[in-house]
Amino acid sequence: MNDKEETFDSLGAALAALTKRFGPYSKSWNYCDASGQPVGVVVRWERSDTTRDGKDGKTIRPVSRTADGRWRIGAMPEPRPLYRLPVILAAPEGAFVFVVEGEKCADVIASLGFYTTTSAGGANAADKTDWSPLRGKHVVIVPDNDSAGERYADEVARLCREVGAASIRVLRLADYATGLPVGGDIADIVASPDWCGLPLGDSAEIGDFAKWLSETAKKTESLRSSADDWEFQPFPVDALPEPVRSFVDAGARAIGCDVSYLALPLLTAIAAAIGNTRRLELKRGWSVPPILWGAIVGESGTAKTPAFQLVLRPVRERQRKALERHAEEMKRYEADLARWEKGMADWRRDKNALSDPPEKPDPPRAQRFIVSDTTVEALAPILLDNPRGLLLARDELAGWIGSFDRYAGQGKSGADLASWLSMFNAESIIVDRKTGAPRTIHVPQAAVCVSGGIQPAILQRALSLELRESGLAARLLLAYPPRKVKRWTEAGIDPVAEAKLARLFDRLYELQPTVGDDGEPRPVVVHLSDEAKAAWIAYYNAHAAEQADLTGDMASAWSKLEEYAARLALVVHYVRWAAGDVIHETQLDVASMTAGIRLAAWFKHEARRVYAMLGESDAERARRRLVEWIERKGGTVTVREVQMGCRWLRGPGAAEAALEELVKAGRGTWRDVPTTAKGGRPARVFVLCQHVNMSTKPPRGQASCQRNPENPWKN
Repeated sequence: MNDKEETFDSLGAALAALTKRFGPYSKSWNYCDASGQPVGVVVRWERSDTTRDGKDGKTIRPVSRTADGRWRIGAMPEPRPLYRLPVILAAPEGAFVFVVEGEKCADVIASLGFYTTTSAGGANAADKTDWSPLRGKHVVIVPDNDSAGERYADEVARLCREVGAASIRVLRLADYATGLPVGGDIADIVASPDWCGLPLGDSAEIGDFAKWLSETAKKTESLRSSADDWEFQPFPVDALPEPVRSFVDAGARAIGCDVSYLALPLLTAIAAAIGNTRRLELKRGWSVPPILWGAIVGESGTAKTPAFQLVLRPVRERQRKALERHAEEMKRYEADLARWEKGMADWRRDKNALSDPPEKPDPPRAQRFIVSDTTVEALAPILLDNPRGLLLARDELAGWIGSFDRYAGQGKSGADLASWLSMFNAESIIVDRKTGAPRTIHVPQAAVCVSGGIQPAILQRALSLELRESGLAARLLLAYPPRKVKRWTEAGIDPVAEAKLARLFDRLYELQPTVGDDGEPRPVVVHLSDEAKAAWIAYYNAHAAEQADLTGDMASAWSKLEEYAARLALVVHYVRWAAGDVIHETQLDVASMTAGIRLAAWFKHEARRVYAMLGESDAERARRRLVEWIERKGGTVTVREVQMGCRWLRGPGAAEAALEELVKAGRGTWRDVPTTAKGGRPARVFVLCQHVNMSTKPPRGQASCQRNPENPWKN
C-alpha cells in the first residue's frame, strides 16, 4: 500500500504503523502551526549501510495531519510551516535567524541558543514552505558542503528575498573548517574532536564555537538586501524625450508632487494617442501595440488628482472640441432627418411615384478620445466607431477594478474581465448586449489604454485573488512615491511648455493606419534597427534570467514587464518622431529602445516595492507610516508630537511604545534635550536613523544606527 493512502485516527497510530514496517525509529521532529499545534512529523531511521560519499545511510518518512484532524503517512500540505515556527514567530523583528538544511542541524544550532529553522522535504523542496515568518529578519543560511547544499542556499535566499527579509547572508562552513568532508554540515563540526579544523584552539569548548559562529555570521557579507526593494528610486526623467521631459519636470515643481505622478499618466495618454495606428515588430509573429495601463498610487492629499488633471488637459480639450463639433453635426442631422421623414411621407402618399424613396441620412459618429465608463457593454459601440482606440481615464481606478465584481454570480464579471484582457493586446472582442442595436457587436481591434489613481488600501482590497490570478494586476504599471511635504511655490506651468505638449498630441493624432487587403484599417508595422534589436535581445535574456527566480505575483508581473519595455520604447519613439528627432518614422532606433528599457527597469523596481507593501501586516504598515511621518518632520520628534500627529496609534502610551519598538529594532535612538536657563522638566526626543527608507529597514551595506547588543541573535 502506498504511504500516502494510509490514514489514522491519531499521530501515535501513524507512528506505530511506521515502526511496524521499519522498526524503531531513531529520531522524530515535530512541525507546528502558528498556535503551536502539531501539523506534521518527520521520522528518521539510521541504516547500517553507507552512501556513495561515505556517510551513514538513512530512511525518512513524513507524517501529516489532515483537514479533518486525522493523520496520514505523507508530506504536509503546501505551503508547509517552517520548523520551530512558534519560536521564529516570537523572535523580534530584526532578529538573526539561521537557516540550515535539515532538522538535525537546526537542533544543533538551537542548542547553542540561536534562532534557527529549516524546511521540510529536503534540499529540493524549499519552495513548498511558507517563508513569510522571516520577513524583517536577518537570515543567515548555513548550507551543507555539497552541490545540493549550494542549490538549497540559492533557493532559500531567493525565497527570503521575496518575503522581505531584512538581510541575507550565506555562511559556508567549508571556508573555515578545512577538515569538513564533502556533504558535511554543522552537526559534523560539533561532533568532531578537532572541530573539523576550525581555528578554535585545542581546549575549545562548545561556548567557544557558539561565539565563533555568532562573530563569523556578523562578519559575513550580506547578499542584496530586500531593503533595496523597498527604497524608492527617483523616476528616470532623463529617459523621457522632449517636450515630455520638460513638461513633467515643470509640472512636478508647480504642483509639489513626484514626477512619476505626471510621467506615468502622460505616457499612457500618449500611447492612447498613437493607438491602433502603429505596432512594433520584435520578430516574425510577435508585434506589440502601444497600449499602457498605469496606476498612480497614493493616499489622499498626495496631489494625485492635480497631476492627473494637468496631464490630461490636452486630451480633454481635444475631446471637448470634438463633442462640440458632434453637437453641431447632430443639429444638422436632425434637420436632415426631419426633411427625410417629410419626404418619406410624401413618397408614400404618391401612389403613382416611380422614383426610389429618399435616402435616410446616417447619424454622425462622435469622435472619442477619452472615456470614463468602465463597462464593456458601453465601451463596445464607442470602440466600433473609433477604431483608433481609447483612453480610459478615471481619478479613482477603484471603480474600474470594482466593475469586474458588479455582476458577480451572473457570469458578467468574467466576460468583462476577459474582454479587458483582450483590450490590453488590441485583440478582437464580441459583446452581446441586452438592449440597443445591433445586439451583437464585434470590434476587430479593441484597444484601450487605462490611467488613473488609487489609494494603497483600496488597491490592496480591490486586487482580489481572481484578478491577480487572471493577470490583470500584473498588467498595471505602478508608481507609488513617498509622500512629500507640501511647500508653497510661485512656480507655475509655462504656457509655452503646455503649447508644445498640445502640439505633440496634435501630431500624434494625425497618425493614420494603413488599409489591409480586406479594406479594414491595419496598424503600420514599425521595425527595429540592428542596434535596437541587439539591445532588445540583451534585455530579453537578462529579464528572463530574473524571471526564472520569481514565483507567484512577482513572476506574473515580470511576464508582462518583459513586453512593456518594447511598448514603452514605441511610445518614446513616436514622441521623438512628433518632436522632429527621428529620421525614419517606421524604424525604431537604439536610443528609443534604451529609453524603453530604462523605464521598464524603473517600473520593475516599483512593482517590487508596491507588491511588498501591499503584503504588509497592519503592524508593519503602522510602523512604515510612522517612519514616513517622522521623516517628513525632519527626523526628530517628541512623544507628544507623535501622539498628536499619528492618529492611527491609538490608546494610552501607544506613541511611546511605537517609538520604543523602532529603537529596539535599531531604527532610531532617544536623545536627551538639555533644559533651558529658565529651568523646566528634562525632555527627550526620538531621532530617526539617517537614511532609513520607507520599509523602516536600513539600506544595503548600512547597519542600523543601533542594535540591541543583548539579544540580536538568541532565542
